[in-house]
Amino acid sequence: MKIFKKNQRKSILFHAVSSYQLLEVLLYKILFFKNCYTVLLLPDFIAQKYPFYKKFRKREFFNKVYLFPYLKIPHTEENRIFKDTEKAYKDTVPADIKSFSEIFAAGTHFYFSLYLIKNKISFTAFEDSAGILSKPYLIYEGLGKTYPVQCDIAEKYGLVQCENKYIKNVICNKSAQSTDVSHKRFIDFSVEDALEKISPKELKKIIKIFIKRKIKRKSKSLLLTQNFAGLGLMSEEEQKDLYKKIKNKFFLNEDIIIKKHPDDKTDYREIFPGSYIIKEIFPSELLPYVFKEKPENIYSVSSTGCENLKKHFNVILLGRDWVEK
Repeated sequence: MKIFKKNQRKSILFHAVSSYQLLEVLLYKILFFKNCYTVLLLPDFIAQKYPFYKKFRKREFFNKVYLFPYLKIPHTEENRIFKDTEKAYKDTVPADIKSFSEIFAAGTHFYFSLYLIKNKISFTAFEDSAGILSKPYLIYEGLGKTYPVQCDIAEKYGLVQCENKYIKNVICNKSAQSTDVSHKRFIDFSVEDALEKISPKELKKIIKIFIKRKIKRKSKSLLLTQNFAGLGLMSEEEQKDLYKKIKNKFFLNEDIIIKKHPDDKTDYREIFPGSYIIKEIFPSELLPYVFKEKPENIYSVSSTGCENLKKHFNVILLGRDWVEK
């Protein structure tokens, strides 16, 4: 297995799973590790969502980009998962895990974290989404219904709350937390602020990866949907009924813009006829930069993505009570 040379510049490994995490590690790399040798480890299933994932290397954001074969790791029993994860890493990344200067893992409840723990490697974790560090039940709720084995392992090793002894630091949006994050191991990082700190050229490069041209459609309101059905929190029909109620309550006589959650498979055309559904898949944190004329209001049931949009929009959170109605 290839090892980094001793005189090579500092080498950093980033692991990310969701669209938000992908943007998060990208911004963190630009701001703090611009001149380092960086490797990005993405899940193999992200290729379905972002078939253009190789652009993250071609546009010189990362030196190498690899797809971790999560789809080949069955959710069986713990020892088997440890072995499969170790094999998956060795078959995917041509570098000894101990050769990296630093490792940053977003999506810590995914099995890559187990490989680090097994090898007693300290790493820095990103919280799963903005503010979720204070609301771990939101992850356990969906994960327990869809992948109970993964949920049990994540809870056993303290991965969702980032409490494992090998997690030395936790990068989180402190302003979005309702629990105490004053300890020095918690590092404050806001995607909203980071997007304003990078250069206009870097911002343009990021946007161009996800969306080719600005959205011309005008509307006063934008609705962020959530992936309740995909997480097993409700059926697809129940999710449709939820958004029908929201339409009748707030948008009965208004055509709006709809930004679907990157994993939401629901067809909203019948529910919101005449409204504009954004086809492109991209992190919601980029919404302030993708319109010719951006909407005033953003509505959501309880999307954590709204935590990084409050400076740019009037955010209206409807509350999780709507899920129970």
